[in-house]
Amino acid sequence: MTNLYILFAAAAGAGVAAQAVINAQLRFVLGAPVWAAITQFTVGLAALVVVAALSGRPLPAASALAQAPWWMWTGGLLGATFILMAVIVTPTLGAALMLAASIVGQLSAALVIDHYGWFGAQVMAISPTRVVGVALLVVGVVLIRWN
Repeated sequence: MTNLYILFAAAAGAGVAAQAVINAQLRFVLGAPVWAAITQFTVGLAALVVVAALSGRPLPAASALAQAPWWMWTGGLLGATFILMAVIVTPTLGAALMLAASIVGQLSAALVIDHYGWFGAQVMAISPTRVVGVALLVVGVVLIRWN
């Protein structure tokens, strides 16, 4: 099952590469990065509402929403920030360099989050092997940047 999840993650990552370029082009059509991000979030919200309706699962109770710690509400803000960043920098950096740099940031932060178990994550200690993995990704960014 783990290998199937890795395949799904890789496919989603391929979609993110296409999304970065598509969103950046939408920015030029709509005239501003923020309108491109809003448009894409609206389309994504509509798709998720359809999926939720088809799933047959009931709406969460308002009390459950109220019980969520404040930091759980920041996920949408972080996602919106990422999309807006991608819309702004992809035309200049290109999809490969933008994604490579963002992946270095994601994995660097993920190592720290895993190490300390922040946000309820399972604790997974930072190891030399994991640090080398991130360092190799940094080398990858340098190589992608160095035409």
